Amino acid sequence: MKLISIPLVEIKKKVWSLSIFLITFSLIGIIISTFYPSIKKPINLGMDYVGGNEIRLERICDIDCSTITSDKLISDLRIINKENNLVNNIRFQIQNNNSLISIRTPFLSIDSSEKLINDINKIAGPINFDSKISRSIGPKLGRDLLINGGISLFVSLIAISFYISIRFDKKFSLLALSALFHDLLIVFGIFSWLGIIFSIEVNSLFAVALLTIAGYSVNDTVVIFDRIRENRKSNDNLNFNQVIEISVNESLRRTLFTSLTTIIPLLTLIIFGSYSLYWFSIALVLGILIGSYSSILLAPSLLINEDYSNNYENK
Repeated sequence: MKLISIPLVEIKKKVWSLSIFLITFSLIGIIISTFYPSIKKPINLGMDYVGGNEIRLERICDIDCSTITSDKLISDLRIINKENNLVNNIRFQIQNNNSLISIRTPFLSIDSSEKLINDINKIAGPINFDSKISRSIGPKLGRDLLINGGISLFVSLIAISFYISIRFDKKFSLLALSALFHDLLIVFGIFSWLGIIFSIEVNSLFAVALLTIAGYSVNDTVVIFDRIRENRKSNDNLNFNQVIEISVNESLRRTLFTSLTTIIPLLTLIIFGSYSLYWFSIALVLGILIGSYSSILLAPSLLINEDYSNNYENK
């Protein structure tokens, strides 16, 4: 089966424009998130990183649960709970068609936690206390997880950079790394926006997703750059821009099919998996889509340069 041929030389400016838009969109989200009153960080960090309590309560409903909102819960809690400082720092997420209430709070004592649950039972009950899930992470452990996650990501990027620098010449290496950071930045920025608009938090699995995306992105880019290098040696009669286009189109089917077969199981996790894996799977799907785009279109299009082409043609 032959896929459509991509006229990369003709569309390179459109590709660059799209990437500039995505990068700008991501940076704006990161900046807004950094100054957003309820977040004050580049991304909305979950309990794994900042510590605190997480409580999940299941409502008992005959058929469909009555509609509740986070704002309504907070306003009602202010009426019956005198600890306004605590109420101001509580975050609610309503899930599963209003049947599941997920609560994030600062670190609470057992008595304060039980009082909060009883107050919510009065507001949005009846609550199924047998199915209650509660866990807590101390602030020191949260900081350690955040630091270790950052270190692991940094070390991985250094290792990838070293591998690419010895595999290709400086121009290829720089562009492959640029595509890699492009992919990570956009996924990070999208989740910054999700934190601002929908109060979505990232946990330790998000760091795992970024590491996976980095490896996937580099692998696809290396495959296409290898094909360009091989075709440049075996097609002396073609100029470098033509070699790039031929190489991209020869690798297109392999890259798209690999992406598709990777996304399919992730979609099943999104649809049928547990909530703890939901946003992890979303991050991976976004990373694979953006990584495929950058590997097929962005990174090769950045090689299309008259001066650079002539250098190779004269060798």
